[in-house]
Amino acid sequence: MYIPHLDAYADFDLASQFSPAGIPGLTSLGALATIIVKFLISIVGILAIIFIIIAGIKIVSSGGDSKKLDGARATLTYAIIGLVVAILAFVIVNIVQKFLGSTVAITS
Repeated sequence: MYIPHLDAYADFDLASQFSPAGIPGLTSLGALATIIVKFLISIVGILAIIFIIIAGIKIVSSGGDSKKLDGARATLTYAIIGLVVAILAFVIVNIVQKFLGSTVAITS
């Protein structure tokens, strides 16, 4: 097994070689992670709101049927839990960044 000598990598500069996904202005892995986290949190929040609306429609159209009403309540419960998880994910990321002293802005 060949292991190259470490001096061969002495001139390697990651900053000049790394441009994640070819996005202009994206210069660090932290900035890429910020974009991914913001996107995922947004998708979860949007889906939770859609499911809250669907649950409301199910409740209104249940017509007193207890099975349909129970299904609608379950949908509403899980949608609210999803929304809370999305909000907590955002809060936890901000708290971790504060503790680590990160300078990558996640709210911009």
